[in-house]
Amino acid sequence: TEIQLDELWNFVRRKCSQAAADGQTETLDCGEDGRQWLWVSYAPECCLLLAIHVGERTLASAKQVIAQTAARVKGIPCFFSDGFRCYLNALIAFYYSIVSFPRTGKPGRPKHPVIQPHPDLVYAQLVKHKQGGRLKSIETRVLCGAQRLLQLGLSVSTSLVERFNLTLRNSLAPLVRKTNSFCKDRQQMRNRVLFFHVFYNFARPHMSLRLPLEQPQPSSGLIQLKWQHRTPAMAAGLSDRVWSFRELLTAKFEPIYSQSISP
Repeated sequence: TEIQLDELWNFVRRKCSQAAADGQTETLDCGEDGRQWLWVSYAPECCLLLAIHVGERTLASAKQVIAQTAARVKGIPCFFSDGFRCYLNALIAFYYSIVSFPRTGKPGRPKHPVIQPHPDLVYAQLVKHKQGGRLKSIETRVLCGAQRLLQLGLSVSTSLVERFNLTLRNSLAPLVRKTNSFCKDRQQMRNRVLFFHVFYNFARPHMSLRLPLEQPQPSSGLIQLKWQHRTPAMAAGLSDRVWSFRELLTAKFEPIYSQSISP
């Protein structure tokens, strides 16, 4: 019912300029400064990483991550993000309704159909205002579906996807800030991110998802297992066990999504 969206800044080959780091310009496909963004779609209810995309901070990349999310989620959930303006247009591109107008019989051309957000679409932004590197205030903007958001009783938040961003940076060396372990090619970064995507969902137990056992089970030595460890895929009903590295490296998946999405 709830999906949090966010994007992480990173670079390939070399660091970008200060103006690019401040978000004053957008990234081209073959930018000389090497700026890259990791777009994340996260389901906080089961800590499931739905989609992750490596690309520019543009509308085309926003459509890519929304397209992957729409292909893996049934229905229309509530979307929460920061104040990046491209998310709204990307959401309307996949969750929309066409309103047609009847002919009035009066002279002139009839009114063309209008594309509007889907009535069930809920999208809200959590905008943080900073001054001198310190947080001053937080502003909540509900851009679509304010009535449905009120009925569901959900609070606008992006804290869990931002916490996942820290896990992502601590898990992949090319994403660590101020180091020399960056990727030299965008495809290599995509390969690393793709493997971590599967590892996080299927092979990495999440502490907040564990369940207490009715009877402690004996383990090696004097340790007794008191918890049933679960991964986000187990919490979402996609798997019934914690996968091993051998299973991750040998599993074969059917392609469910094409990367060719027109901007």
